[in-house]
Amino acid sequence: MTRSRQIISFALIALCIGLFLAPLRASAQEQTTQAIDSTRYTRLIDSCFTAGNRGDYAAAEAFLAEALRLNPPAALQPMLLNNLGGLQLLQGKDDAALLSFSSALSKDPHEATTRFNRAKLFVQRKEYKAALTDFALLLSDHPKNELYRYQRAMVYLLTKEYDLAEADLKTIIEENDGSLKARIGYALLETMRGRYDEAERLYAFLTDKLPKNAEVLEGRARMYMAKGMRGFAQRDIRQAFELLGGRAPATLYRLRAELNTTLGNTKEAAEDLRRAEELENPKNTAKR
Repeated sequence: MTRSRQIISFALIALCIGLFLAPLRASAQEQTTQAIDSTRYTRLIDSCFTAGNRGDYAAAEAFLAEALRLNPPAALQPMLLNNLGGLQLLQGKDDAALLSFSSALSKDPHEATTRFNRAKLFVQRKEYKAALTDFALLLSDHPKNELYRYQRAMVYLLTKEYDLAEADLKTIIEENDGSLKARIGYALLETMRGRYDEAERLYAFLTDKLPKNAEVLEGRARMYMAKGMRGFAQRDIRQAFELLGGRAPATLYRLRAELNTTLGNTKEAAEDLRRAEELENPKNTAKR
């Protein structure tokens, strides 16, 4: 795999990674109405909520795990297990999170939020076939959902199944002709296919419609990097960082690291890679 293709792969993985947590306090309120050891249960859920709010995810996980041991009503368990998986992910405990998400889905196979979380975790773990299975199930239940279809298209790009990725992106546009997100995906698809002229045409359209969109600028910078146009790539990367402030994703740091490497700026490249790894591995960051 070429270095430019490696950068694109990191970007795709990031596109498929995110976290959906169901509101913990809502579950406490529902539980109170069920009246099963309600005082202790509600106290544990509130403690979990408070700990999570202050960023103490280990404590939040412990409180939630204890609440689950009280055997709350079956209707609440999938949501609680999803939240447990989310807290474990925030600590970099991927294996435990996968078990929690899978346990939730064994209790409610049609719970979309949890299946989406598990699909994205599979992508993060580079278990693309498993991720595609989850996205297929999501789209079976929600065939009009653009987010699920777009995310599946991004996984198809990772597996280099470009025709399948194109089919998903076309479906989105057929159902929503104004979808700019699908066109962002198309531009990335054409970049990966090496059709740089078509990709550049799409990015020209997108930057006209979304002149201050960091995702578009990052994507166009990748195209420029693939074409060897480092000056243009450097301009777009700088603008993307300026737009994002302190919220730049790991993919953008990795892209700048690649650019700095090609420019001979090894110290800056190493620092960007370090920052990218911190964002991708919160567990390792916490140990420092």
